[in-house]
Amino acid sequence: LGGALSVVSLTAATLFVVRHRLEKTCRRVPLSSLPRSSACRNFVENSASATTSVSPKAWGLDQTRLLPSWPPGEDRGPITHWIPSFVAVQMDLPEEILSANSRIPETSGDVLPLAKSLLAAFLDARAAGPEPWILDRDVPSLSFAPGHRLFGVTPEPGAFLLGTWSNVSGEHIDPLAVPDSAPRPVAAFPSNRELVKQGGSEVPAAGSVLYWRAGQVGVKLLDWVAGLAFPEGGFQELIVERVADGKVRVSYVSAEVTTCRQEEGQKEQSELRRLPWPLYELHVMYAQSLLAGAARQL
Repeated sequence: LGGALSVVSLTAATLFVVRHRLEKTCRRVPLSSLPRSSACRNFVENSASATTSVSPKAWGLDQTRLLPSWPPGEDRGPITHWIPSFVAVQMDLPEEILSANSRIPETSGDVLPLAKSLLAAFLDARAAGPEPWILDRDVPSLSFAPGHRLFGVTPEPGAFLLGTWSNVSGEHIDPLAVPDSAPRPVAAFPSNRELVKQGGSEVPAAGSVLYWRAGQVGVKLLDWVAGLAFPEGGFQELIVERVADGKVRVSYVSAEVTTCRQEEGQKEQSELRRLPWPLYELHVMYAQSLLAGAARQL
C-alpha cells in the first residue's frame, strides 16, 4: 500500500510540475480572448444554449451548448449533439520564425501564409509523437483543400481540413465546400463569412480549421467498458494574429462534440454526458503540449 501511495504521489507531483510549466509557456484563455472572426468562436457562440438548470455545462465554457447534425443550413435542424468540452491556449512568438518557415509568400499584410505555416508545423510536431504509430495510414502530403485528410485514416478515426480564413483577404470557412467523397463532420458548423467581412477593426488574423472523427467502434467500446462519454469528434482551429511589429499571437482551439444520448423511452429530454474533470485537465495539458510542440518545430 505504501508503495502504491508513493507512486500516486510521485505521479501527482510530476503532473503538477508539467502543468505549471505548460501554463507558463501556453496560457489557457477564455473564448472571448479569440478574435471575433475565429471560426471556432463563431461555432460556439452560434450554437443553441440549454435553458434548463440541470444541464451540465461544457468543461471550459459557461453554458451548455447544443448543436444540430450535419449539414449546416439557414434553418437550424433538430438538436442531436452538444459540446462537452472546450479549450483554447495561446502563446506569443516572434513573427520571423513563422515567416521563415512559410511556403507561401505573404501579400498585403495578410497573415494567412503564417497560419498555414503554423498548421504545417503543428502536423509535423504531431507526426513526431506516438499517435502516428497507432492512428495514421498512408497520410497524403499536406493540402489546403476542404476535406483533405491531415492524419488518421478514412473515414475514421481521422482528421480532415474544413478550410482556412483571413480577415485581410476575406477568405472564409465554407462548410459546404467539403466534397461528397470526404467524411462528414459529426455536427453542423457555420460559416464565418460575415465576421471575416467585418474584421477590418481587428488586427490582421487568419486561421485553419480541421474536423476530426473518432472511430465509432472505439467510442462504443469505451462507453461500454468504462462508462466514459468519449467524444465522437470535434473541431480544432489554429489562429495567427499580428499583435505588434515583429510579434504574433498563435492560438490552438479545440471543441469536442458528442451525441445527446437519448435513453429508450425518452421523448423530450436527452442525457448530456461528458468526461470526468481530471481527464479534461489532461486534455488541456495535451492541447498546450501540441501548441508548444508546433512552436519548437518552427
